[in-house]
Amino acid sequence: MTRFCWWLADIVSRLLEPDEREAVFGDLAESGETAGQALWGVLGLVGRRQARLWSGWQPWLMLVGAIVPLGMLLSIVSRTTADGSAIYIWMYANNWDWALTKNPGFWRVMAETAGSLFLWYLTLVCWSWTCGFVVGSVSRSMIRINGVLLYLVLLFGEAFGAPHYFAYVQQYMHRAFSVPALPDSNAAVFDVTFYREMLPLIVQVVLVAVPAIWGLSWGLSASKLPPWSRAILWTAAIATLAGMVLREPGFWILLGPPIVHAYLRPGIWLGKGLHVLQFVVYWPIAYLCASAIRRRWPRTAPV
Repeated sequence: MTRFCWWLADIVSRLLEPDEREAVFGDLAESGETAGQALWGVLGLVGRRQARLWSGWQPWLMLVGAIVPLGMLLSIVSRTTADGSAIYIWMYANNWDWALTKNPGFWRVMAETAGSLFLWYLTLVCWSWTCGFVVGSVSRSMIRINGVLLYLVLLFGEAFGAPHYFAYVQQYMHRAFSVPALPDSNAAVFDVTFYREMLPLIVQVVLVAVPAIWGLSWGLSASKLPPWSRAILWTAAIATLAGMVLREPGFWILLGPPIVHAYLRPGIWLGKGLHVLQFVVYWPIAYLCASAIRRRWPRTAPV
């Protein structure tokens, strides 16, 4: 129990600034307090610091205007990606037939499917990283607590937000567009617990939460870049977020029949814009590669 209290106190203390955190643990070591007293003292100090930070309107605007919308949006596209990929994974993993491996066309289709799944997952990682980058860039003074809040919103979105959203979209389509309730052709896939429960959770943690927290730290460091570099990064980030919204059909369905018909009309500007934005979404890869090269260049440059 003592070791657990010290571990919990260490976790909670990470919401403090590094210098203050070091000073707190130095005082605790000198005072000889018990683990329970140390945990209670750290909780009280963190609570007072957070109460002071949340006394203004800026943190609340950040929470309502950025963290909650981005977290819920990521949860929705995460569930869409997980459910879409589950169908293809089920086709191969649960219906494997060794006789098909003798057919060259089988391997060609399998390679195309694997490539599509890889791009889906890579796109989701870049979307998540971008959302974290945006939150980290505009909340540098509260990056620790905002990281925790973003993680909690993602957890809530996976457990409650996304399922209720898709249920509401289906009901809305039935009412607004008279779409009949057809049998689910993929019911066999989602009867399997792994594809219904486990795969969405894995995708949410590995491809959303981890990249989002990673992008959060990079958003903090981006404040040291020149203004022109920050302008380029923010343009790419905004374009990526716009592409993420445009790629989710449910948002357009909720806007009503005229918007849906315009969205589905061939050759409209929206379709052309999506083709452009689908390449912009990978900007975090270019940014991370450029940053790695810039850090290593002085070491590898000839003397």
